[in-house]
Amino acid sequence: MNSQIHKPSSHAGSQKLAELVINFHMTEACNYNCTYCYAHWDASHDSKELYKKKGAIEALIDQLADHFLSDNLLRQTMNYQAVRLNFAGGEPMSLRQHFVNALLYAKSKGFRISIITNGAFLDQKRLIELSPHIDVLGVSFDTADEIIAGSIGRMDKKGGWISAQKLADISSEYKRLNPFGIFKVNTVVNQYNHHESLVDVMTIVSPDKWKLLRVLPVYDRIETISDSDFESYTERHSVFSHISVIEDNSDMEASYLMINPNGCFYQNREGKNGELENGYEVSEPILQVGVAKAFGQVRFDTDTFLSRYV
Repeated sequence: MNSQIHKPSSHAGSQKLAELVINFHMTEACNYNCTYCYAHWDASHDSKELYKKKGAIEALIDQLADHFLSDNLLRQTMNYQAVRLNFAGGEPMSLRQHFVNALLYAKSKGFRISIITNGAFLDQKRLIELSPHIDVLGVSFDTADEIIAGSIGRMDKKGGWISAQKLADISSEYKRLNPFGIFKVNTVVNQYNHHESLVDVMTIVSPDKWKLLRVLPVYDRIETISDSDFESYTERHSVFSHISVIEDNSDMEASYLMINPNGCFYQNREGKNGELENGYEVSEPILQVGVAKAFGQVRFDTDTFLSRYV
């Protein structure tokens, strides 16, 4: 299967893209159990995750740097100026020192760095250690209501969760430690929280960016919300339109450059005749076939990607 790199429109192509974003889902393990997510409670569920193999993460980062930080077809097509490696999961910070080592190594190779975390492991020690190296700190936050958080599964096994006050504290401390960093909040709008207002919370937290994502059913459609429910939620928070990015399900198809925990490119789109692995289109392992060949085995829609960043 050959990669389809859709060339950007003439309008988008006439501008310089500040950065290409590569999303590295370092693990599927997570301390939360969100009902709409593919991630697992069990941290030892998959022995194939690269962080468990000595030197594998560093080797992957080396190959990504050699390819994406050099002159290549995608760079010529998209005209990007820098590359940001976004650590996601699961919960990447649940890997503790494995995650810290990977982040610092990627930074040393010339990547800009971001993470998406549920915030549970962002204590003062980690914030002090990592904030200067994180260009974009993203925290997933769906609700300010503890009961709703429990319904979603946005809690650990002991009932711990990230309250609005904790989110505000993380934002304030990160901005103090890294005045040039960008603080971002991701909210998945789903059947449990679509009626809620976070206007007061976001006014206090004051993120630099707020991404509102319509829940993407992973296993079934129990979490699906109607078009009107999603539109009502975004309209309720329109006062933040200057910092918000709204993503419906169709906006996500083939528009993220993603690597799974096993070191393969993948896309969350429907395919045909058994082309999908657990609902995803997956390449061969990058460490076995190289970045160029692996990337050529999945589809990446540059137009949709550029619509978010240009």
